[in-house]
Amino acid sequence: MVQIVTKIEKQTKRDRYNIYLDGVYSFSLAAKVLDDVFIKKGDQLTNHDIEAAKQADIFSKAFDNALNILSYRSHSQKEISDKLSKKYETPVIDKVIEKLKATNLINDNDFTERYIEQSKKGKKLVKLDLLKRGVDKDLIEKYLENKDEDLELENARKISEQVLKKYEKKDKIIKKKKLYETLTRKGFSYDIYKQIIQKKSF
Repeated sequence: MVQIVTKIEKQTKRDRYNIYLDGVYSFSLAAKVLDDVFIKKGDQLTNHDIEAAKQADIFSKAFDNALNILSYRSHSQKEISDKLSKKYETPVIDKVIEKLKATNLINDNDFTERYIEQSKKGKKLVKLDLLKRGVDKDLIEKYLENKDEDLELENARKISEQVLKKYEKKDKIIKKKKLYETLTRKGFSYDIYKQIIQKKSF
């Protein structure tokens, strides 16, 4: 079945155009999508043409949504997929992810490396956080191996100073207990804890 584009009308408050087929409103497209699909007044559209135009519009919305999400902070591939899944079907999401990766707007390698470098947490908690964000386990371990041990120890030292200040009037046993609990909760290893207490006078 072929239908003729009888009118293309710009919406009043949005950068979108209403498409009329055989004198009746049929669907709307974003301005940039209308340019991409080359629909104009007088064109004869098959059902396949109409569906392709609609899908192009959905993809455009999904991609813009992904860009908006990324404008706030970096995200892993799974984070983007999960957020888009609230509005879009899997085939659309897959196409968006493919384009984001092709343009290097998402890159789990870069994301993981930066996350580990910038985190003030211990390795265990960093690993757990990244796993929750859908990053591959082997990729996490690869970059954790390269994490600056001195920097991790310095982060633990800063946390320990805060803990010891909070419990400065408590006895030695309580101080050590609170320090161990806090560092463990923050993802630091027992080895880090031992290095900290060896340098502290309680």
